[in-house]
Amino acid sequence: MKYYFVEYTRKIINGFGGTAKGPIIKILPKYKDDSGLLEHEKVHVRQWYGVLALGLLVSTLLTLLVSLSLWPLFGLAPFVHQLLYKLARPYRRWCEVQAYRKQIATGGYTSNEFAVTMLAKKYDLDLSVDKARALLFN
Repeated sequence: MKYYFVEYTRKIINGFGGTAKGPIIKILPKYKDDSGLLEHEKVHVRQWYGVLALGLLVSTLLTLLVSLSLWPLFGLAPFVHQLLYKLARPYRRWCEVQAYRKQIATGGYTSNEFAVTMLAKKYDLDLSVDKARALLFN
């Protein structure tokens, strides 16, 4: 069973080849055959599902153990990953390092410097190129 949907579109943030929001992956048409990029985005989808499950579990526990009036927390669960990604630099770094490691492992690229450059420059992670390289390859 497929746990994600892929759309090939030109409507992607400038400077990126693909994005994932929840279970929806968008990839630029020119990267349609880039298996590494697809695997990168699938990592983000799995991260989203993991945080969704955790959010639903916490919501269930709070609702059952603290107060039934906390049931609206269930509505927040699908957005926790995006909020953490946007607001918590360490979480964003962890997400991207995992995704780029998968991309490098499966993409069959002649050089992996693109991943180092992207990690250091594109995600507001405050990383030097050397630190990005160390995170990806150590």
